[in-house]
Amino acid sequence: MSALGALVAAAWSRAGGWIAAAGAALAMLLAAYLTGRRDGQAASRMQTLERAARAREVRDEVDRAVDRSGDADDELRRDWRRGM
Repeated sequence: MSALGALVAAAWSRAGGWIAAAGAALAMLLAAYLTGRRDGQAASRMQTLERAARAREVRDEVDRAVDRSGDADDELRRDWRRGM
């Protein structure tokens, strides 16, 4: 049994370095993936906020244009009276 134990120990010592290297590589890949995911979420949030700000600008511009145009009822009455 001690010969079998020695073989297992020798195999483990050789494979241990490769397993450690593979584990380190997997840890680096996981870290890169999580960092990219976090950055992607931040970029998505920023893009959403920029679109919302642009929509608000357009909405405010339309509201200002409507306010400048005056009362639609008065304009229709005025145009109707001119036609008579």
